[in-house]
Amino acid sequence: MEVIHLAHIFMTGGTGFIGTHTLEQLSQENHTVSVLVRSSLRWEQICKELGWSYSAAPMTSRIRPVIGDLGTPGLGLSHADREKVMTANVIIHAGGPMDIRISEAKARVVFLQAAEEMLRLAADIQLRGGLKHFIHVVGFKSPWTDENMHNPAPVIAQLEQGPPYELMKCLADLRIREGAQELGFPLSIVHPSVVIGSSQHGETPQTGGLGILVRATARGLMSIVPGGSTHWLPLVHVDHVASFVNLLTKEAAPPSTQTYYLLDDPKVSLSMQELVAMIAKELRVSKPHGSISPKWLSKLLGTSLGQKLGIPKESLEFIVKKNTPFPVAPKESLLHKHKLPNKVQGEILPFTIADLDFQLVHGHMPAEGFVRGKRGPLASLERSGTGRRTSTEGLVRSDAELRLERKPLEPQKNTLLFVHGTLSGADCLLPLAAQFPEHDVCLVDLPGFGRSPYHHASDVMEGHIAALVEAIRAFDSPVTLVGHSLGGLLAAHAYARVPERIHRLHLLQPALQPAARMYRSARLNHLALRRLREKDLRKQLLAQRCFVDISDIPTSYVTYVLQELQSPRVRKSTAETLSALTRAEAFPPQQQAELLREASILWGTQDRALALAEELRSARVIEIAAAHHFPISHPELTAQLLRQQGL
Repeated sequence: MEVIHLAHIFMTGGTGFIGTHTLEQLSQENHTVSVLVRSSLRWEQICKELGWSYSAAPMTSRIRPVIGDLGTPGLGLSHADREKVMTANVIIHAGGPMDIRISEAKARVVFLQAAEEMLRLAADIQLRGGLKHFIHVVGFKSPWTDENMHNPAPVIAQLEQGPPYELMKCLADLRIREGAQELGFPLSIVHPSVVIGSSQHGETPQTGGLGILVRATARGLMSIVPGGSTHWLPLVHVDHVASFVNLLTKEAAPPSTQTYYLLDDPKVSLSMQELVAMIAKELRVSKPHGSISPKWLSKLLGTSLGQKLGIPKESLEFIVKKNTPFPVAPKESLLHKHKLPNKVQGEILPFTIADLDFQLVHGHMPAEGFVRGKRGPLASLERSGTGRRTSTEGLVRSDAELRLERKPLEPQKNTLLFVHGTLSGADCLLPLAAQFPEHDVCLVDLPGFGRSPYHHASDVMEGHIAALVEAIRAFDSPVTLVGHSLGGLLAAHAYARVPERIHRLHLLQPALQPAARMYRSARLNHLALRRLREKDLRKQLLAQRCFVDISDIPTSYVTYVLQELQSPRVRKSTAETLSALTRAEAFPPQQQAELLREASILWGTQDRALALAEELRSARVIEIAAAHHFPISHPELTAQLLRQQGL
């Protein structure tokens, strides 16, 4: 196959979920890419998310914005920008909102009208003899084939029975197919199934699609499964879509028209019954016990009762019968030829579910300078001390590659690995981690907290310890381990098991003694956490001396905890962990002596829930006039003391 080495690509949808991943892939090539964006500010945000310097990164000379809008005549391009775009020889049209409840008027503008504008542009480029390939990203529910597109009326009549979102997307697909035949340019139609997070770590900022199912399951609305064992929800990883589109841009002689369905074999994919059961397990709610026809459920959701449930009936459009044929041979042939993976990674699905659960309760939580990753069974937030982004599996790569491939950097210094306590998560320790710009930094969410799936082990504490040990083993070299509260206890246990993997051990208010008996019942803990409100939370935080006074409590921390506890997964994990802490076994004397020789301990003397045990005083202990949560309330002081103790 002849390959284009220096293409000029005009791309729409570059700021969307699929688009940003595709841009990352394209940045690794030698292409010039003009990206349609609504504003310079939006482009700056995308550059920041991708780890590109807006003004100085080398790839910004090759990947540049053109300001415009799909819903505007002429795409809203200035004369100068249109002249730039006219030199493109490849078009990637991936624009349009992921909003299954969009109105028909708006859908007509952003899909069908946009398709007409893209065809006008393609015609102008074609007149200059420049268009080599048009790549259109649509969706797997589009029904068009080379045969039925010549008699579209019956198909359109059927489409009109469905939601405007699908109708207008499919009409746009038809119009561009017709235009390609009229104008004579090669067309590749890419039909991704329901797009989920990266195959590396599962992050899924687009909370439609699978997120609707996760939300409904969390609310206890999926005890009866639409479609049961006879239906399935086709899924595809976003990085797999991006890599496929990137592959198509390299074809110098693509077929005149070819359609690629990016979905797995239904025979080896989870049925709806199995998928919802998995979601229920990860969210720690009751598993489903029945099924219902999607057709009947759609009628129910269309009633006033259904509207109260908050599940859009349009979402059922993506559930299909397992015996529905899809022509996947062209996709399989191309992937096989280039040895590219394109299967849903079953071991990543729990991370995708946990990530969606996190984002549904917290919303989008940017962590500037940090990227999402995965260390063993734990989700992570990571940052390189050199200003480059860290990753999690492989060799050093360029900035543009890191977010997708997550390859570990060769650290110049030991990575600082932070482990949070109960009623907390990796995000809560970001202000502390930010105090170490010179170091590679990693913050992990413990199992069942934040973005990490629960470990599902019968022994709660053993599951937490084993997960942390596995995460530590995922680093190429020993780490400096910093654990707060519960995280301090787990860090101490991890050191006892893999001391050779830990360079330095710092314990911040470690919960090395059993917790108060009031937390012994996991059921009562769960009930209390479910009823917890802001006023009560602040009162308890002060009563237990987690913070010294009201001014000591960061507003962001209270917001985080209350949002986190909206998740049934986090509530149950927290309740069981608190209960397990009341029965936490003491270290054997020999092991404790070794621990105290090696660990440094920072201890807040204002803590009323925990006391500094006499045997701990033989360790390197620094006492400070602060409460239990001092790493959260006083990150600068904590960082200063950690440096004094040695990193």
